[in-house]
Amino acid sequence: MRLSCVCACAALVVGASARASAQTTESPTPKDSVIQRARRLVESGNATEAKKLLDSLVQATPSESAAYADALYWRAALATTAVDAERDYGRLLIEAPLSPRAEDAMLQLAQLEQARGDRRAATDHLQRFMLSYPNNPARPRVALSLVRLLFDQGLVAKGCDALRLGRESIPTENAELRNQLEFYAPRCVSLDVAPPGATADSATKPSSAPAPAPDSAKRAPPPPAPKPAAATPKTASGVAFYSVQVAAYESPEPATRMARMLVSRGLQARVDGKTRPYRVRVGKYATRAEAVKAAATLKSQGIGGFVTLVKG
Repeated sequence: MRLSCVCACAALVVGASARASAQTTESPTPKDSVIQRARRLVESGNATEAKKLLDSLVQATPSESAAYADALYWRAALATTAVDAERDYGRLLIEAPLSPRAEDAMLQLAQLEQARGDRRAATDHLQRFMLSYPNNPARPRVALSLVRLLFDQGLVAKGCDALRLGRESIPTENAELRNQLEFYAPRCVSLDVAPPGATADSATKPSSAPAPAPDSAKRAPPPPAPKPAAATPKTASGVAFYSVQVAAYESPEPATRMARMLVSRGLQARVDGKTRPYRVRVGKYATRAEAVKAAATLKSQGIGGFVTLVKG
């Protein structure tokens, strides 16, 4: 199977790939020049010479540099077989998981896995994408693809969980995607998946009129006025804090590897969660402003992430 045929069906990553292609045409570097030459060779039908160029680029680029992820990404994107493309996308996720290219690589890999019939591997990568990249513009379509894939495998409970996540991810104004998503809602009736706009209580409890309050309650004095909120949020179990989440995994092993890699770079990284998803987070900050500043610093170092409130 030629990769060009597979990628033609990969609607999830068309926009992302277009942006990536545009980047190589502005202020070309020697690396970009090699990639552009390889692309022209592929377009002219000389894939063998293109592969030689990209092989040389990967071998000559230090694995710890940001350019290494780019080299792997483009060798995968310009590969003439799905096997070669899948190998390099997989390498990118393992060897450069914090690269900005990792988001696109994960979607491309899921598409290739689904095309060859490995729905379980594709599901794992789509779930990981949804957990790790909440701000990616492809997220609504990924959510719908994940729901479809889970229901196609007969995984109803997981499909209904993904349906909840999809409702949060697809904008209200995107009626087409939301209608496609709600097509699966009837399968979740027995699992109490709330319809759009319903609260968690209304999904599981029948509505009933409130019981009349006893006389003693009616005569009770009004509760004291609430105290001003503290600068640091608090929960029932203790003081909460803000953190920067950089990844999430379905199993603990890759999460632990990621955290160790970040620690080796001098960051206060850890794995949160005893059950999946296993979230890799950096730092503990008293205010959201501090966490936002830390996230910006991480981004400047090539580490994407988002701020989240962690309950103490």
